[in-house]
Amino acid sequence: MKELMTVTASKAELTEQRLLACAKAEFMEKGFAGANLRFIAQRAGMTTGAIYRYFSNKDVLFKAVVGPAANHIQIKLEEIADRQLQLLSTEEFITDLTSSETVAHQFVDYIYENFDIFDLLLNHAAGSSMEDFFNSLIELDTASTQAYIDKMLQLGLLKNNPPGRVIALLVKQNYKQLLEIVTSKMTRVEANEYIRLLVPFLYAGWRTILEKTDTL
Repeated sequence: MKELMTVTASKAELTEQRLLACAKAEFMEKGFAGANLRFIAQRAGMTTGAIYRYFSNKDVLFKAVVGPAANHIQIKLEEIADRQLQLLSTEEFITDLTSSETVAHQFVDYIYENFDIFDLLLNHAAGSSMEDFFNSLIELDTASTQAYIDKMLQLGLLKNNPPGRVIALLVKQNYKQLLEIVTSKMTRVEANEYIRLLVPFLYAGWRTILEKTDTL
């Protein structure tokens, strides 16, 4: 009986994987709004009704396709924010250009490991519950950036205190510039060269705006 259950589970997992792959192809071609469960079923060699045994609706199916990568991005962003605040509490700082470049290249690595998923989230998610995913990341990053700035001001490490609305706009522009890699469908070589030029540009801009004190 155990062997039968294992085989059955394995077949179910393979069916789900095939379904997700076919759904991803459909979403890539037509976007979430234009994708059709009937056509996804045809791609997967199954009936439309059979899809509902795995996913209750199209939105749930879309989230199953993009969810793992999206969750990973958010978790990593939260980890970076927490790490920065922890370093401030011990009066250690991530302030050098090399650290910024390292974080940026790690993010680019993850983009290219999951390029289709980033493309789906950025360009094909309209109408789904994930269409505001990057806006939610921007809000999260804006809040963590503001918290970092507030902490540095408390420690007397900054001269300037930019308005919150300015911080929000700057963070939004940072994301737009970084995600241009996906929007423009850059090759990996093009992206590496772009990041090589972009990171010093962003770093210098933030440093000028905040005007760190001489104690850093």
